[in-house]
Amino acid sequence: MHTSTTRSIRSLHIQSTDVLVLGCGVAGYQAAGAAARGGASVSIVGLAKGASPFILGFNACLENGHQEDSIDQFHNDVFQGGYEIADLSLVQTITQQAREAFTELQALGVPFETNCGQPALRHLSGSRYPRSVYVKSGTGNAILGAISKAAIGLGVKECLGLRAISLIKIGDRVCGALTLQRHTGELTAFLAGSTVLATGGIGGLYSDSTYPADVGGDSYALALDAGATLVDMEFVQFEPTVVSTPAAVRGMEMPTAMLGDGAIMTNSLGERFMCRYNPPNCEKQIEKAKMALFIQKEIDEGRGTDNGSVYFDATGLTQECLHGYVTHFRRLVKAGVDPSSTPIQVHPAAHSLMGGVKINHQCHSGVQGLFVCGEAAGGVHGASRIAGNGASDAIVFGRVAGKYAQQTLMPLTPTYISRAKEIAQTCFEQAQKSRPAKPAPSYLQLIPKIMAAKVGIRRSGASIGEAVDSLQALLAEIQSTWDGSPFHPLADARAAALVGLSIAGSALKREESRGAHFRTDFPTRNDAQWKRSNLAHLNDRKELVIS
Repeated sequence: MHTSTTRSIRSLHIQSTDVLVLGCGVAGYQAAGAAARGGASVSIVGLAKGASPFILGFNACLENGHQEDSIDQFHNDVFQGGYEIADLSLVQTITQQAREAFTELQALGVPFETNCGQPALRHLSGSRYPRSVYVKSGTGNAILGAISKAAIGLGVKECLGLRAISLIKIGDRVCGALTLQRHTGELTAFLAGSTVLATGGIGGLYSDSTYPADVGGDSYALALDAGATLVDMEFVQFEPTVVSTPAAVRGMEMPTAMLGDGAIMTNSLGERFMCRYNPPNCEKQIEKAKMALFIQKEIDEGRGTDNGSVYFDATGLTQECLHGYVTHFRRLVKAGVDPSSTPIQVHPAAHSLMGGVKINHQCHSGVQGLFVCGEAAGGVHGASRIAGNGASDAIVFGRVAGKYAQQTLMPLTPTYISRAKEIAQTCFEQAQKSRPAKPAPSYLQLIPKIMAAKVGIRRSGASIGEAVDSLQALLAEIQSTWDGSPFHPLADARAAALVGLSIAGSALKREESRGAHFRTDFPTRNDAQWKRSNLAHLNDRKELVIS
């Protein structure tokens, strides 16, 4: 979560737009571009690029792809990879529209790698056939550069360095958002006919994660407070192959795509342990949730390194192949480790959330005026996400959210505008009075430790129950002092506790193991009782309810 400090709010500004997009990653710019192409005025607001620069590739079933591949097979991989609880309408959308999205990106000049004139495809874990397209010099930055340039060319207004701290809601309708400039303390209220929430995943809610600093887990608390429902929150995916040492590259992901190219993993005994868990494919054709679980099992049972890791061995790959991952190769070499001659120590770390705001196939949240896309939304991945589909999710559903936000926007009447301004002014006045009763950073340091220790990759009813009790106690303590203002120094801590509780509460309720959720006391899958999703929402008393 974001580090909370006493905020000095210096001024209040008010802007109006047809469509407001919160989040400046791939999902956000895809939404902004789609809304602008439909003729809407669009403002996009965010701190930075989020996790988008780290995108390595995305899945699309192309006409000239593997001869045995098909959209139906892609659909099956996604649904089966999600352990059969994903929303089928969302699975259908991502698998059917990824091809068109790829074509659009090509037209914008994204220099996808080719092989004999056709798109080069990588074979990622969880996919039956190769279907991941990529840019050798860096897929995420190439896509983000192209779509942000296109969006600006369509008249999208960029408002960078701003963090959304509250959605403006009038009656049953979201009418924009309050944002804070992180450096100047300026408050800006954006009034909008439609709002798209694309502010990413859980961020630093776990003490060991791959998230960049500008992803704070805001999406879920913002949505809950606006009246939206969360889905599948117990399914936290741990990236299986995150570098643990040297310190200069700790937290960097070793691409699982390299395993498809022939890299292997070994334990401290030199055993290629994945062949024990996933014969005959070993490191290939296995979703990340299982791979992470098996790696953690090796570590927990004493077959890991002194750093609590296993070895990612890419020494058998050709120089040409290694240089296909130029960003990773350069960072490792700069840190003093040459992956062509030295295996890299890796371990699982919190990486992404399968769950999020419950949406329909148009990315509508069920709250008037609020659309959600990217990792902020849930339902498309079910209990686990196949490699490469995180980017496909952002690319496809960003387009969808922007399209329908534009098509269904309700222009703000003078009455709505007047009321929204009153809300903004009231918040501004509250901000002048807010003072901390207890330093918020202590909460923001404690909550991630609770999540990592009690609701990690291997969980039990006892450990999750302890997390729920601790988080409920912290939330009660925070809310006894918090004045309800999004500017109060405890607002971030309250959001962290609330989101953590939605994850832990959902994990406690699900008495089985499925996908990214593994319980040692219920180690098997139970379709008879649990082939469904858990939901979380705030009731009229602002209490979190899991159902």
